[in-house]
Amino acid sequence: QLYKISLGMFSGTHYDMLMDYPALMTAIFFYVVTTVIFMLNLLIAQLNCSYQATYQDMVGFARLNRGKIVTETMPAVSKKRWERFSGALRLDERVEFGEGDIGLSGGIQVWEPASANITTVDMIRRFG
Repeated sequence: QLYKISLGMFSGTHYDMLMDYPALMTAIFFYVVTTVIFMLNLLIAQLNCSYQATYQDMVGFARLNRGKIVTETMPAVSKKRWERFSGALRLDERVEFGEGDIGLSGGIQVWEPASANITTVDMIRRFG
């Protein structure tokens, strides 16, 4: 019968009988409040998961749209202009990971604050 009380399906005449027992009425009141709070938390969790899935889809569609724009624009770029652009990227030079730490070629170095992506373990492994 507690689920009927939680869902508001409990008859009004039965509430009058519960008024005769104040301890039982207090216990039922706290049960209903706890159940409502739990159900609201479940609803919030479901909405949050739904929002995260929608956001990931949105980011994916935005990347696909950008890729489509790039592939549609590439035929309009002259070969001379493309070679000048790719030469300006200097992809044949090695990228410096740290001071005096020359890394691999074919990358673009981007500076960021050290606090942006904190790493406690060095991820660069070199052999030989």
